[in-house]
Amino acid sequence: MSAAEIKSGRQDRLQCVEQIAAECVHCRICVQECSFLQEYGTPVELALAWQRGSEGENFPFECSLCGLCFAVCPKKLNPSGMFLEMRRELVASGGGIFRRHRTIRAYEKRGSSSLFSWFYLPPGCRTILFPGCAFPGSRPQTLLRLFRFLMQADARIGIVLDCCTKPSHDLGDTKHFQKMFSELLQIVTEHGVEKVLTVCPNCHRIFSEYGKGLQVESVYETLLTSMKTFPVMDTKMTIHDPCGVRFAEPVRESVRTLARNIGISVEEMPHSGKTSFCCGEGGSAGFLRPDLSRSWTEKRVAEAGASQVLSYCTGCIRFLGKSIRIEHILDLLFDPSGGDIKESNAPFTYLSRYLLRRRLQKTLPAGISGTRRRMLTNTGQEPSITT
Repeated sequence: MSAAEIKSGRQDRLQCVEQIAAECVHCRICVQECSFLQEYGTPVELALAWQRGSEGENFPFECSLCGLCFAVCPKKLNPSGMFLEMRRELVASGGGIFRRHRTIRAYEKRGSSSLFSWFYLPPGCRTILFPGCAFPGSRPQTLLRLFRFLMQADARIGIVLDCCTKPSHDLGDTKHFQKMFSELLQIVTEHGVEKVLTVCPNCHRIFSEYGKGLQVESVYETLLTSMKTFPVMDTKMTIHDPCGVRFAEPVRESVRTLARNIGISVEEMPHSGKTSFCCGEGGSAGFLRPDLSRSWTEKRVAEAGASQVLSYCTGCIRFLGKSIRIEHILDLLFDPSGGDIKESNAPFTYLSRYLLRRRLQKTLPAGISGTRRRMLTNTGQEPSITT
């Protein structure tokens, strides 16, 4: 990153804090919704404290970055964006590094490692399926069925097993995120890829914000237009919307339409769609403040009550599944009886990811393929991205 880019990034971070300090009217609407703000105060109070240097470096990392404050703000201000910029400023200044984040950093690193990453781009490939880190390990059979279905509609579709590096993005490690995501963009764009189909809502957000020219579509939107027949169910469920697509209405609505197409009567929770509660995993806040993380989970569980829940984020399902009955929409679409598809849990998710990669390597037709490292040796100048 050049000196000019560093200076520009810092100016953006300072401007974000200054905007909240100047325009937040202390209405406390966001505070009523958020355990983090209930403990620390209104966004304007935190912005002013940051400017005075009277707050420590921990507090921005205790926010879940879920964006609910942004969704309910009558002034259209984005406090969660401010806390992300604070994280970036701390890391850029040499701080903001916590031992308790080692687990999530290691998880991210494995996602792009030679052991688990794999790119498959058949001749003429213009579209890839990007399932993310968690889905392939927890639901390899569902992923295989999904990809085979997509191949029936487009024989030239590719698949990329890798990590979008959202954990580093959310931890404010801009330099590492830019490097890793730029490499990913470099590989796919230089091989002619124009469109990315995402399974993970967080990957969808990252590609939508930083994908530079790529068309980004959730696989749920794709299935809505490509599936002609649906399994038949007759049940009532409520839907948990992940934070990553809080502001992506087409993604949220496509899931609801798919649910109705298979006979699910959807009953909305008070906090759904744009105002959905975080499951508790957001922003890696739970590594520093597991109590705040649990408070989000408890809020979601309380609203769900005895209802069976439907979602489309593997991380949310893992977090909430300890307390409520929750299903992934893709499991219901590709194995509605629940007889064949079994969810893997850590540490077996790593074995599942490895075996899935091996199976794809052996069964897919000829094409350009390889790990991230190997694919990078065959590409040219690395593109740059800005955050």
